[in-house]
Amino acid sequence: MKTHFPCNPRTFASFVLFLVLLSATAPAQTTPQMTFRPSLVERCAVSYSYSGESGYRNSDISGDTSVQRFDASISGRHALGPATFLGAGIAVGFDSITSDASVPVPDRLGELSVNLGVTQLLSRTISVSAFARPGYYGDFAHFTWQTFNVPVMAMATYTPNKKYTFMFGAGYSQFSEYRVKLMPVLGFRWKFAPDWTLNLGIPRLGVTWQATKALELSANASGQGGTYRTTEAPNGITKAPDGSDRDLAHTFVSYRELRLGVRASYALALKVNMAVEAGWMAERRFRYYDRDFTLKGRPSAYLTLAADVKM
Repeated sequence: MKTHFPCNPRTFASFVLFLVLLSATAPAQTTPQMTFRPSLVERCAVSYSYSGESGYRNSDISGDTSVQRFDASISGRHALGPATFLGAGIAVGFDSITSDASVPVPDRLGELSVNLGVTQLLSRTISVSAFARPGYYGDFAHFTWQTFNVPVMAMATYTPNKKYTFMFGAGYSQFSEYRVKLMPVLGFRWKFAPDWTLNLGIPRLGVTWQATKALELSANASGQGGTYRTTEAPNGITKAPDGSDRDLAHTFVSYRELRLGVRASYALALKVNMAVEAGWMAERRFRYYDRDFTLKGRPSAYLTLAADVKM
């Protein structure tokens, strides 16, 4: 298997140092998990994730793939009035993909985006929000207008009491396979015991136990990935390796991982939180939906390290 880094070693070291300094000095949003994430709070968040080598279920594909993901985000919130709040920030998400030469996947996928959102409180229990995330979503080979996307989302939140929170909404992305349709957004949070919370939603669902004042443990099903625009042939392979003439360059690729894991989060101080998560990646998938070609990866283990600072 070939190996590579997203950049030369000196630049890579500078990027890691930047993430460390960022986590200690700036406000931002929660760790990004999917291409569109609407949460905007005064927070800085950084994370690193590694999902291990795995082959593919396609009978005509041989070779392994592993993925390293780096995330960093900064955001803040400003009150426009007693019941209206404006959110703004920036986010960087970068997947460094290592694969054998026979596997038609990009070396890199990621986003550079701006977060914009507004929230209006209609009552003590109901709020409505609208979000946009314009930016670059591509393979970092070339920067063109074709790699520019503006995912949007509208959502309503209903919190009748401290135990229950309901979320309803819809989203739209020009890069999505189902971009002409509104994508439903549903979420439910239930604090069913003093130290236990059930979360049902996308990209994460699971149960959380507040073990101590500082330690939080959870079991989750979650997702990682997004939809991007390719600007060159993935891994130098210009045609789908299934005997067809489908060109995999200059098209869309949807990358997804489905994960099952356990997470431990510890509050080091009042505003600093560290987390580690490990588990099983049930499936990795690269889908070139405009070319009707999909790579279905086999299961593997994964590990995630994250840090965030609330200002």
